[in-house]
Amino acid sequence: MSNTLNSGLLFLIKTLFDLYLTVLVIRIILVYVKANYFDPITQFVVKLTDFLVKPLRRILPTIRNFELSSIVLTLILEIIKFVLLAMLAFGAPNFVGLLLLALGDTLNLIIQIFFYAILIQAVLTWVQPGSWLNHLLYQFTAPVMQPFQRITPRIGGIDISPIPALITLQLLNIILVAPLMAAGFGTSLG
Repeated sequence: MSNTLNSGLLFLIKTLFDLYLTVLVIRIILVYVKANYFDPITQFVVKLTDFLVKPLRRILPTIRNFELSSIVLTLILEIIKFVLLAMLAFGAPNFVGLLLLALGDTLNLIIQIFFYAILIQAVLTWVQPGSWLNHLLYQFTAPVMQPFQRITPRIGGIDISPIPALITLQLLNIILVAPLMAAGFGTSLG
């Protein structure tokens, strides 16, 4: 297979899987925060993911707002993604390495989704504070933002808690995800 075609396939596989995995992780968070089921964004996410999640939900229940079927599906799709990428790039990977890569990539995805949701919410509070999207984002980001809102004082009536939240998310990416991904790549190749 030509190098250009191989690169194109790698890009296509990674992009398509990452887009769907993003929607799936958003679903996990929406279920966890008990988002309004009838919200247009929630409906969009549910309709895109239900055909894969519903069959698994018969086996794996939701426990304390953790939709186990979506979490397991996310990890399975991550493993499939890395198997396909590895097969195109260098051959059959090690299973332990695949698990580490799947966990690392899932954590990275969760961190990035929260990062951008907090960033969008911060901008929306300045531009359009009464927006329905702002309410959904407030609910969506609450698991990350509430601890920071408790310990970060308002300065001049302005909530600066997104700043330490965003810094912490990036720090988690550096100290948790990067080593996990490095170990996954090392184990997969070795």
